Amino acid sequence: MSDEYEHDHEQGHDSPGHSEHDHDHDHNHDHDQDHALIVDRLPEGAWEVDHDGSAVQFKARGLFGLLPVAGVFERFSGELTVGADGAARGRLVVETASINTGIRRRDTDLRSRAYFDAANAPEMTFTLERLDPSGSDHLNAIGTLGIRQVTIPLSFPVQAIAHGDHLHLEGNVIIDHAAAGLRWAKPGMVTKTARAEVALTLTRAS
Repeated sequence: MSDEYEHDHEQGHDSPGHSEHDHDHDHNHDHDQDHALIVDRLPEGAWEVDHDGSAVQFKARGLFGLLPVAGVFERFSGELTVGADGAARGRLVVETASINTGIRRRDTDLRSRAYFDAANAPEMTFTLERLDPSGSDHLNAIGTLGIRQVTIPLSFPVQAIAHGDHLHLEGNVIIDHAAAGLRWAKPGMVTKTARAEVALTLTRAS
């Protein structure tokens, strides 16, 4: 990023996406994998996102594509409903003010009106319309992403892992900043796209 970001002492050793609970999640997930199955049809029922076992992250490149930029959203929630016919509906709600890239001044810029406008648009929501079988080891997620006053269609592969009363979904998708209505105030500081990466652990709703 720019010099003002590189010299920001907030960066320190703060590494978004590698918090203590993430290490716990990795350990638990590895343990669960012993009896887990990759599935092409989700188990029927109502599910809710377990925040402590999940992560919502993004990766982009700054300074004309030369330097990596990564961060996490620390507050989010979601639910999923799967019918007897396998049809899935759901949503993931992310609080835009919870963005953390490890650099306070950059996070302030991202929360401002120039980008997420977190004060007036506190949430962005991915609405899942359906999960289609792909004939391979993943499902195709079809839905829309609402950011600020803009809604964009998204389609991307999702891997589903079932383990008892737990369901793990992993997927990533490229987001075009302009299509999403996001305008970075400092041209050249970030590339035109970012990769959103989501790893969600869901449990059966009570």
